[in-house]
Amino acid sequence: MSNKNDDFFDGWAGIFLGVLAILAIKSIFEDDNSKIISKQGRNFLLDDEKMKDINAEILKSENNSGHNEIYI
Repeated sequence: MSNKNDDFFDGWAGIFLGVLAILAIKSIFEDDNSKIISKQGRNFLLDDEKMKDINAEILKSENNSGHNEIYI
């Protein structure tokens, strides 16, 4: 026979583990530093002036160095 206290703690333990699992999954998607484009990067890419400046730097670098690698 199971004890009522055992059932009570098993129930709460299950709820607690479920909440921890949800929080872990949520944190993986919110705090992932390996995203392809971060919020800051997305804002940077949407800024036309900054993108024009980068394009100008790329063109200048291609013309001056003759190398294929460009560092910004």
